Amino acid sequence: MKTRTRCTALGLAAALAAGLASCSGGETGSATTGPGGGTGGAAGCPVGLTACGGQCVATKIDPTNCGGCAVACPAGQLCSQGQCGVECLGGTTRCGGACVVSQNDPEHCGSCNNGCGAGQLCSQGQCGVACLGGTVKCGTLCVSTETDPANCGGCGNACPQDQVCSAAKCGVACLGGTARCGGKCVDALLDPAYCGACDAACGAGQVCSLGMCDLKCL
Repeated sequence: MKTRTRCTALGLAAALAAGLASCSGGETGSATTGPGGGTGGAAGCPVGLTACGGQCVATKIDPTNCGGCAVACPAGQLCSQGQCGVECLGGTTRCGGACVVSQNDPEHCGSCNNGCGAGQLCSQGQCGVACLGGTVKCGTLCVSTETDPANCGGCGNACPQDQVCSAAKCGVACLGGTARCGGKCVDALLDPAYCGACDAACGAGQVCSLGMCDLKCL
């Protein structure tokens, strides 16, 4: 096993900003067809968002377009990882009626409604001027181009539908000891959102070390 010198959260890179996004601005990439027939990266939508009825939406978290355009979740349910349910999945956190990735969401950085200041980024749950832990700035988010299917190998380089991003390359399998959880490749030994298994998230203030949640690296 390769020696690890610190605990990082590089697997938490594919996060999308919560809520509806404007169809203008952001970085664009090649068009990809979403499960509901919309086109992500087209019509001026940033990569990772889908054009639904003239708006750019995040079908992974939008309860009115969950997993595809016009696929609404029942009353009282959330949309997480493109699925309707009562819990947030994949290490996301419930903030109001949405599931967000507090590790890199500038509106909910580290906790709900903790917005970063003007010109700041959210990285590893902290507001600052630089991306941490090997992540890079793509648009307004800090992402890992090693594992982010919307920015695989570089900003705006989106993988085709049903492919994952592993070792900065798009493909059908996860490489380098990573495991597939949903639509992304994660390091279950280090990723606090997938610690030891998919959807096995560590608690607040804990790190993931050797696939176990703890207060310090093992």
